[in-house]
Amino acid sequence: MIEKYQAVKKIQIHAQTTFPIVSAYEFEFLKSEAATKSLLKPCTIYFIIQRPLVYFNNMRIDTGVISFEITDGSSNPPLKCHFEPSVNGFCREDEDIFTEVHFYKKIPDTEQPFFDVAAFSLFSLNEEFLGYFSPQNFIYRYLSNVINAKIEGNITDYLDYDVHYIGKAFSQEIWNRLTGHHKMQSILTLENSLNTKSLKAPFEIAILMLAIDGFSETVLCPFSGFGLSQGAEPILHEFTSEDGDDSYEQYFLPNLASDAEELTTEVEAMLVNQFKPKYNKVIFENYPNIKGGTRSAGYTESKLMIEKLPATLRTETHIQNVILLKNTQ
Repeated sequence: MIEKYQAVKKIQIHAQTTFPIVSAYEFEFLKSEAATKSLLKPCTIYFIIQRPLVYFNNMRIDTGVISFEITDGSSNPPLKCHFEPSVNGFCREDEDIFTEVHFYKKIPDTEQPFFDVAAFSLFSLNEEFLGYFSPQNFIYRYLSNVINAKIEGNITDYLDYDVHYIGKAFSQEIWNRLTGHHKMQSILTLENSLNTKSLKAPFEIAILMLAIDGFSETVLCPFSGFGLSQGAEPILHEFTSEDGDDSYEQYFLPNLASDAEELTTEVEAMLVNQFKPKYNKVIFENYPNIKGGTRSAGYTESKLMIEKLPATLRTETHIQNVILLKNTQ
């Protein structure tokens, strides 16, 4: 007797950040660098976000050690940081390097300690560029275990962002997609600065980018009506036990490639529908019934697993908490 089976597939999409959060101002300079492009190339989802300006204060540069506070001028206690370039491979322990300090104010400090510092760059004494750190860049690299440093304080106080817009860039490189982006220009024009230093919004408006790096499947076979979220409409796959019928074996093969456009389309629609950012005109009210998403590839429902996210993202309708690699306390 030939038996007939029905089954259902679910998909969990994996994503993570590959690059620090950068301000719109910084992005204009960084996007042309080859190293930046290499890190951004896998990214197909982007958030345009904002928080009060974060900057370095009380910066002191001593022999082999750079110490500073990270603050945003709010009631949040500052993060007290201690960083040794030689421990992190930027130079030898007995080697002198030059630290260039970039300020937010027109008249920079000429003596230590330095205040209102936007970033600092490291150079060898023969002017070879060694590294660049903004506050968010420093925090991201610390949390990603790229650098070793001592940080005292609650880092999550400095990782909260309002989400203005969510978009995708699949058919073109993300740096090209964001260049001259009309929504970005609207946000830069219309959003007020949140900081108390009367600086321009481009220093606060920032970009966070996600790379989709694969997926995993869950198979419900035989499907008995259980195992789906409430309201999920099952997409049924049928096959038989008949000799020569390879539909059963084919069913257990992935329906999509790991870099398929359907994954990006699904994640964009899912996130926009959850967050409903005010600058997104289309909020995918019929999600998950969208064109070109994972249901189009035969998956009944999708979940998103973000493996590294150096920010708490929020709108009035949704909050995505920070996902870190190390203890922040």
